[in-house]
Amino acid sequence: MKRVILLLALIGVLCHSVAQAQLKNSQVKYVVLITIDGLRLEMITEKEMPSPVLKELVGTGTLVERVISVAPAMTYPNHTTLVTGARPIHHGIYYNSPFEGNRKTGVANWYADSIKCPTIWGKAKEHGLITCSLFWPVSTHGKDIDYNVPEYWSIDKNVTLWELLKKSSTPAGILDEIEKETIGRFSDKTCRPGQRNGDVRAAFMAVYLLDKYKPNLTTIHLWSTDHSQHETGTESVETKKSLAAVDYAIGEIIDGLKHAGMLDSTVLVITGDHGFTNVNRSIAPNVWLTEAGLLSSDPGNWKAKFYGAGSTAFLYLKDKNDRKTLDKVRAKLNSLPEEKKGLFRVVERKELEELGCSRDVVIALEPIVGVGVTSIATGEDIIIKKAGKHGYLLPRETTSTIFWGKGIAAGKVLKEMNITDIAPVIMEVLGIDFTAPDGVLHPEILECFEGEIPF
Repeated sequence: MKRVILLLALIGVLCHSVAQAQLKNSQVKYVVLITIDGLRLEMITEKEMPSPVLKELVGTGTLVERVISVAPAMTYPNHTTLVTGARPIHHGIYYNSPFEGNRKTGVANWYADSIKCPTIWGKAKEHGLITCSLFWPVSTHGKDIDYNVPEYWSIDKNVTLWELLKKSSTPAGILDEIEKETIGRFSDKTCRPGQRNGDVRAAFMAVYLLDKYKPNLTTIHLWSTDHSQHETGTESVETKKSLAAVDYAIGEIIDGLKHAGMLDSTVLVITGDHGFTNVNRSIAPNVWLTEAGLLSSDPGNWKAKFYGAGSTAFLYLKDKNDRKTLDKVRAKLNSLPEEKKGLFRVVERKELEELGCSRDVVIALEPIVGVGVTSIATGEDIIIKKAGKHGYLLPRETTSTIFWGKGIAAGKVLKEMNITDIAPVIMEVLGIDFTAPDGVLHPEILECFEGEIPF
């Protein structure tokens, strides 16, 4: 048995060494990491899905069919995982927006200095590389990003999105430069991140920055697919229109790389952050807390509150050590009719720790497939409404990843990997030593192309 283990270890080392040698020969200078928010495997593989560019990339690259998101399967935690190789327990971004007790200001986890472990941007900068990012979550004021237009918005209704972004993007004046040289004046009507026109214009912005400044590492977030699936479900015409827009945007970026003379030395990583599930109803567990006298409309008057993050409800106590309140919560849950108790499971601290969730959460409720959560605290406790959801703890709505370019295996399909494993591949491609807190390298992805790139 020991000989077998040693042999397998030796094979792994040899594969890694061969992959490194191949990458050196391939002269990879650039990596472009593009996220399609809410990407599902069917969007790539099903014939009726309008994604010709993605389909062509699969034929000449490596497809990972099932990529498991970190828990909860939400945008900000998983985008932070993509640039760190870490789970939320290590990188510190647990949700899209921070838990604020019994109030909601509208702020999100915008700022890059909230990330508690090294990023691929930072490692690239340490090695003298140029970095660029467009509309990436948790990137605002990122000191390791040379050219940065972050995902950021104002909670002040008197400040427009583009006014704020012009002040927050780096270097100063970069958005004025892009307006002048590429797509004309920005406005909330003609270029809004999260909408189809925003994704297409993000591609034009990327083409300009790639051509002029030649960043070695570029991260781009395209997310109209997330908005459409939330509003209209996974199979709607609106979702297909958003997929078509995203696919077109990626095609424009590839064409831009080709025209800039960069494509032959570029690796593309196109990935989702999470998948999606259709739901027909949602539970409102804060209604149960209100009924139990543990939550009120007064921001200062509360003892317990469920934080609805996607399709999971995380229970916070005003006093984390208040066991009496926790007992009351459990009693209320146990008193529910069986038909309501059957819509969710209670997730205890041990499992939450294993998943890397916040240490401040005492328990969580995870609904069954087809059921989501809502944070409302009054009214009906079961809301009947069809929608698209994500954010479960169990890997129900997995996503997919395409690796493509120099040094990447052609026509290969891998069944599964974790989203934490993508950052190690990117750093390996760039020739940078990088220890991901929770990710591992998959050397089977890193094989030289045979023949010419077909674009």
